[in-house]
Amino acid sequence: MKSKLITQFAITCMLCIGIVAEAQEAATERLLSLEQAISLASANNRVIQKSLTEVDIAKANNQQTSAAFLPSVDVSSAYFSTNDPLNAFGFKLQQQNVSAEDFNPAILNNPGSTNNFHTQVLVEQPLINLDAWAGRKATSNQLKATEMKSEYTKAYINLLVKQTYFGLQLALNRVDVLKKAQKTTELYLETAENNIKQGYLKDADVMSIKVIKYEQEAKLIEAENKVKSVQESLNFLIGRDINTPVLVSDSIVQVYFSFNNVTTVNNRSDVLAMRYGLGAYESIRKSESFKFAPRINAFGAYNMYNADFGQFGSDSYLVGVKLQWRIFNGGKNIGKYKLSKANYNKAQISYEEFLDKGNLELSQAAREIIVAESQLISYNMASDEAIESLRIRTNRYKEGLEKTSDLLMAETKAEESLLKRLNAIYNYNVAVFNYQLLSSESAIE
Repeated sequence: MKSKLITQFAITCMLCIGIVAEAQEAATERLLSLEQAISLASANNRVIQKSLTEVDIAKANNQQTSAAFLPSVDVSSAYFSTNDPLNAFGFKLQQQNVSAEDFNPAILNNPGSTNNFHTQVLVEQPLINLDAWAGRKATSNQLKATEMKSEYTKAYINLLVKQTYFGLQLALNRVDVLKKAQKTTELYLETAENNIKQGYLKDADVMSIKVIKYEQEAKLIEAENKVKSVQESLNFLIGRDINTPVLVSDSIVQVYFSFNNVTTVNNRSDVLAMRYGLGAYESIRKSESFKFAPRINAFGAYNMYNADFGQFGSDSYLVGVKLQWRIFNGGKNIGKYKLSKANYNKAQISYEEFLDKGNLELSQAAREIIVAESQLISYNMASDEAIESLRIRTNRYKEGLEKTSDLLMAETKAEESLLKRLNAIYNYNVAVFNYQLLSSESAIE
């Protein structure tokens, strides 16, 4: 009997251990570090994926401009049948099949049906195409601009992930503070109800505590809903189902930061994207101006002819160099050049405006960190003072030396100061992340 009980106890312990282990494993799966969140966003965020696709599109467009330098090769095969005297005699010449009787006027005038199978290999080699060269430079700049834009997009999404991640930390800490405050209020209410039975307090004191309790319950519901909303936002940013449970593994703390030596945004990836975009507009303007210049291209053709399909009874070649110069085409080139010039001027103004705005934002971001740090110091001290004041008033209240209203006010102050301190940490961290983005420099050479 004793052995049976020991066996049952051992089995029960093993089951309990298994359940606890599974619960711990499930909790571990939900834990998400900031580094993991950033890594998931880099791999799964749809905005980043779209920016990478845009880079692929720009690469494909740039590859097409190789036609300005590389030859083109076409192979074609055609079948002809005619009784036209001129074409029929020409087909026989191409087939190198003309005989003396073909000059008989009767045959020349009525050749009958004549077949011709023509196979051709045509090679064209650009020699001097100034507009195409400038167009290639434009697409190259557009590719660089797209790559820089993609790099900045990834950095910006990382900023949003950091903000949301720390926002979730803030929301969870807010829930913890409110729950602790709620438990404290419940203890006050219990003490007050006991004291009122003994005649130490009035009904109004108990009602005041209940009012605070109801307000805390409303705040807690709001805070818990905020946690769910931020969890959904974080899951969306990192490319997961928004209903996936997630817990942050890092506590909300002030991030380490020191100012760098960056004073302008000249080398930031989005600014470089604008600069390369401006270069693309300039190349387009040059390309349109070069359309007034002639083009020189070389070509060569190898032809094979026969009256029967699949046979090549004769062949010939043709090579040459062609100069083409469209002097006037109804003002179309002039209009395109003026349009490209206007677009370039607009892009130049936009770039200068973007650069000035970026430097302004960088300067403001640096000041925001200083302000946020100062506020954080103040809220830390205020929170410590409020907590100490609540501790003193609580002890005095237990001894009957403090009013209920003063105690409740002290508790509210302590709760508000804790929440303000958490908000101050969050605001400081976000200010740091924003400055780091604005002062970043491109890693692409």
